[in-house]
Amino acid sequence: GARTAIAGRRKSMKSIRFLLMRGITNHKRWFLTLCVGFTASPGIVVQAWAQQPESYEITQVADGLYSAVYTSPRAISHRTVFLVTDEGVVLADPISTEFATWLKSEIDERFGVPVRYVLYSHHHWDHASGGAVFGDTATYIAHEGMAAALAAPLPSNAISRDADGNGLLHRSEATRGYAAKFDQGADTDGDDNLSGAEINVDIHPPELLYSDRMTVRLGGQSVELLHPGPAHSDDMTVLHFPEQRVGYGVDFVNIRLVPGALYLYSFDQYASAVGTLLSLDIDTVVPGHGNVGRREDLVEYMDFLQDLKAEVSAAIANGLTLQQAQQSVQLSEYSDWLHFDERRENVVASAYAILSHDP
Repeated sequence: GARTAIAGRRKSMKSIRFLLMRGITNHKRWFLTLCVGFTASPGIVVQAWAQQPESYEITQVADGLYSAVYTSPRAISHRTVFLVTDEGVVLADPISTEFATWLKSEIDERFGVPVRYVLYSHHHWDHASGGAVFGDTATYIAHEGMAAALAAPLPSNAISRDADGNGLLHRSEATRGYAAKFDQGADTDGDDNLSGAEINVDIHPPELLYSDRMTVRLGGQSVELLHPGPAHSDDMTVLHFPEQRVGYGVDFVNIRLVPGALYLYSFDQYASAVGTLLSLDIDTVVPGHGNVGRREDLVEYMDFLQDLKAEVSAAIANGLTLQQAQQSVQLSEYSDWLHFDERRENVVASAYAILSHDP
């Protein structure tokens, strides 16, 4: 493969997008497009999404560092990153078996080096699935909490859906991605329930675990893994690419995009996790969903969280019900962000639940 020179500065974004189109007959064809569209995780309110072609894309973020994105037919995007060196590739989340298979082929064709490391951001299946595709060459690394999370009855983002608390996700309890798992045949024993084992079946377990921080070195480059504390999940990992001045964070980070919901972690925990990224010497932020941005965009997201907390706290202090708070808290300063109109009420509801539980 061609040698990739690394510079300690951020280059202007270069974008080459490869789309995988699926027709009625499920045949696949590849073509080049300049279209782009990103969304974050689905919100609390189940919304109807227009179906669109499934797409895969690779975008250069900095010298030697690339972003790869899978966008589902429901217009939900998942983003990973990978660093190319002369000795191999360091890859973040594999996302899914199909996507990882495509990505492995693209890496082989473009760079001619194998994936040597897979670095998990956390245990949720929509980011961590598909790693076995790289099993012949890769070592798998994660925060130590991922091993415990994979051994739990359900993934952490399924527990709140388990209405009867039986440690299984019944078909009637499943929404969005979990409902799709039933349609995709994940209920292998046919009992109308998903167990943790069925949900996580495509996740290759981590082989090396770290507690606070760890550095991976390959081909003269380095990638730092840092645990930002619990936020969205207990086992989160942030990746820092120091030579490229890039940080990668998943699910607790958004760039000029209103999140669909916040999981029941405190605002202090979210702020601490975002602060971990802000503490790094970076120019560029790559999130697991949505837009790639600059460091100042991450500062603005921190401001958004603080404003959301302040306005919802005031609504609760004034005795407003949830429905009244959803009407009262307008967050108008962020009205130009992606998904503001459809997600504002949902994120207010998340904040209301968090602050009611842990003011």
